[in-house]
Parts: sequence; structure tokens; C-alpha cells
Amino acid sequence: YALSGQGRGHTSRGIAISEALRQRGHEVRFCGGGMAREILEAQGESVLRVPALRQAVAGNKVQPGRTLRMNWQALRSMTEIVERLAETLARYRPTLLITDFEAFSPKAARRIGVPVLSFNHQQVVTQTRYTLPWRYRLAALPTIAIIKRIEPKDPAHLLLSSFFFPPLKDPARATLVPPIIRPVVQALHPHRGDHVLVYYNDSRGSGYVLDQLRQADARFIVYNFERPARPEDYPNLVFKEPSMGGFLDDLAASRAVVCTAGFTLISEALYLGKPLLVVPNRGIFEQTLNALFLQRAQLGEAVLGRRLAARDVAGFLARLDACEARLRDRPACGNEAAVACIERVLLQTGASVHARPTPPYAPTPTLADATVPP
Repeated sequence: YALSGQGRGHTSRGIAISEALRQRGHEVRFCGGGMAREILEAQGESVLRVPALRQAVAGNKVQPGRTLRMNWQALRSMTEIVERLAETLARYRPTLLITDFEAFSPKAARRIGVPVLSFNHQQVVTQTRYTLPWRYRLAALPTIAIIKRIEPKDPAHLLLSSFFFPPLKDPARATLVPPIIRPVVQALHPHRGDHVLVYYNDSRGSGYVLDQLRQADARFIVYNFERPARPEDYPNLVFKEPSMGGFLDDLAASRAVVCTAGFTLISEALYLGKPLLVVPNRGIFEQTLNALFLQRAQLGEAVLGRRLAARDVAGFLARLDACEARLRDRPACGNEAAVACIERVLLQTGASVHARPTPPYAPTPTLADATVPP
């Protein structure tokens, strides 16, 4: 199970699905880098290491030059990384590789004839049919190009998870399921408290957000922002350090959520019946698409193409009741459908994989021996 190292959403989805697969008797090993590796290793998992391709974001906007510099060494070394990873995967003899938008493992699996299941949300952008206002069509092109660069070539199947459901371009080779909701989130008991939860995936250069929030007549619990030098200047803001349990408790007890438009937090907030005001990272069209569909379904509001302003927050809070009414029926959870799809693909590919003549394999290495240099 190979995971993108950008953000926490891919890892949350991977952990939830791997737990379900293990409960059904499957053996799951992880591959990844960056934040995914850090989270998994902190939970006691051994991880095959690969470099994490990341996007640099500041001021809620992607920085293309800095992004290229961050990833240049890994991109230059791609052939070597893929060759080493292919050797490692060959020793493990996996029946299937699941990739959640990880760039190196599908190429390695292809070299040794292991079928690949592509499982993510990003490919909703490229593998479904939807209409776009003209002003967003040009903005979509860089994201489409990146997705096409990373997505595996000719996968055994494509499994997409989404809170909106546009028609698939190729229903015979793709499955679309509702969002993957972690068991810990499913176990929460949501209620309406007196605070608004605020989360930006990268708050560097986003101090202006705090200035807008302090103008609103509301109490905010703020995650992932640097604590200002004078917190007393923000009397209606509570600054908290990252904490999985604390964050989920605050999410379950919130009145509403103000956040960037990442798929996982949107999905979990909707599952818990929380109205959303989203501000997509400019330059990541997937987030813009999330925001457009959220707004179209009237499950929340979006600030598109500009920075958050105090008037956006005030207007959103004034309209919470109408939004809450549309969220009374808890959205579906796609975990069981996703696992059923993975097992169907295993059945379809497993016989041919095991029937194929195999080269002599070295003894199964330890994961520590099998890492690919970052």
C-alpha cells in the first residue's frame, strides 16, 4: 500500500482501509515518504521508504518554483529509485500494489508485472465528467498535467473516493465510492458547541487569516497556525498544537469549520454534519473542484480565487442554520464498498499473478533492509 507523503489525508485513508483489509486476513505492507512515513512509523508500522513529492504552499497559494526545487533531486533520481524499489518488491512478491497517488511504486510494480490498483480522490479531476465555468478551465490545466504524470499507466482498476459523484469516463474500469471515514471518526458523537474550528494545511504567510477572524463575533479554535507574538490581540481565538484526539474532539463539538479545501477534512466534517467555509489553495485545482461541488450541493460555502475576508466569515455564520438543515442526514461512508472493490480486484488478478513463472527470489528481507534511500 503506497501512500503520497503530501498532507495527512492520504495516510488517514490508507490506515482505515489497511485495518479493514487486515481484519479480513490480508497482509498489508506500506510504502511511502514524508508525512505518511512519519505518521505510520509513529504508529509502529515499518515502511518501505521512497522520496515524497510535495507541493510548496505559502499564503494559501502554490509556489511552483519552490515546489520544483523541493522535488528536483527525487525527479532526477527517479530511474534509480524505481529500479531499487522494483528489486525490493520482487523479493516480497506482492499480489497487488495499491497506490494512493504515490509516484514511484506503480512504475516499480509495472517492471516486475505486479498489478496496480489506483485508489485516490485526485483522479476525480481527470477520470470523471463534469462541467466547469470557463474561468476555471485554464486554471485546471496544470493540475491535470500533474495528475496525468503521477497516475499509474494502465492500472488493473481505478478506485475513486468522493463526496460528489460525477459520471465516470470509463465505468468498466473504475469504481466511485463515498468518502473513506476512519473508525475513530465514525465513533464520534457530534454536537453543536460554541466554537468554529479553523484549519489551514499550510499557514505560512497566512497571518492575515487571523486578522480576519478576530473581526468576527465568534469563538475560533485554530490549528496549524503559528502562535502570534501577542496572543492577547486575538481574544476570540484559541491556538492549539496539532493533536489527533484533541482535533477530532474539537471537530465533533464545533458549530462549523473554516478550512482549506482538502478532501479528507471536508469529508469528515460533512460526515459529522458540520457546515463548511472552504478556501481552496490557489494553484491546486482539485481543491477548487471540491469547493465548487460543495457550494453547488449547498453543503457549505467557498471563497474562490482570493483570500478569506472578514465579510465572508460573518456572512457564513449568519447562514449556518440553512446549511445545517441540509446536513441532518449523515452522508454515506465508503469503507465497505472500497474494501469490496479491492477484494474483487484481488480475485481478478491473483490467479494470473501466481500462475506466472517467477524468477528465483532472495529470502524475504526485513523492511529495514529494503528501504529505498530518500
